[in-house]
Parts: sequence; C-alpha cells; structure tokens
Amino acid sequence: MPFSFLSPQRNKEEMQGNLETFKVENEHLKEENEFLKEDNGLMHQTLRDQAKEIDRLRSDLSQLKSEHEKQNVLVQTLSGLLADPVWLENEKLKAENASLRKNGNFSSKEALLADENAKLRIENKVLKVQNDALCGKIISDSDQKRETEQEKCE
Repeated sequence: MPFSFLSPQRNKEEMQGNLETFKVENEHLKEENEFLKEDNGLMHQTLRDQAKEIDRLRSDLSQLKSEHEKQNVLVQTLSGLLADPVWLENEKLKAENASLRKNGNFSSKEALLADENAKLRIENKVLKVQNDALCGKIISDSDQKRETEQEKCE
C-alpha cells in the first residue's frame, strides 16, 4: 500500500479497515486449511485401505495360482492313471492275438477269437468314454471352483 499523506485519523481508520479485512481473510484461510487437512487425511486413509486390498488380492491370486497348479498336476496324474488301463488293455489284446497266431489253429478258435476281440474292443471303448467323462468332470469341477473363487473376490 503506497504511503499517503492523510490525516492521522484517516490513516488510522484505513489501517483498521485493512486489519478487519485481513482478519476475515485469515479466518477464511484457516477454515480452508482445516478442510484441506481433513481431506488429506481421508485420502491417506483411502490409499492405505486400497493398498491393503491390493495386498489381499495379490495373496488370493497367488493362492489361486498354486491351487491351479495342484489341480493341473492332479488332472495329469488322473489322466495318466485312467489312460494306463486302456493302454494295458490294448497291449493285452495284442499279446493275446500274437500268442494265438503263434499257436496256429485258427479255424477252430476263429469264431471265439472274433467274439473275444469284439468284447474287448467294446470294453476298450467303454473305458475310453469313462476316461473322457472323468477328465471332463475334473475340468468342469476345476472351472466351477475357479468361478466360485472369483465370485468371492468380487
């Protein structure tokens, strides 16, 4: 404020007016400062809550990945176990056929061999269907469990 050559009374009144203006402005600034401090505190709390949620989600994701890996191992193991009987059955058929061919005498046992082979082929197909069904169920159960876990996270 430029220096003025006013009367001392006028100068005093002007200074008191300025003082009142500054007091009001100071009060407004104090209120705004308090509001901003509260807002800042709320933002910090929100950030802490979000960080906790991110940590929880990371932990859940890690557990789900681990569970998925375990289920994959289980599916592979079960598939191997289920496939082994089918493979063994095929090998048995081959060995039996080879043995019968080696021993000869096709004419008298040919009908019996054809019936036995037909039965074994049907049994083989049934085992393959059972294998496929069990693998499908394992995959379906795994998918359903994953969906349930995802719904829990939401």
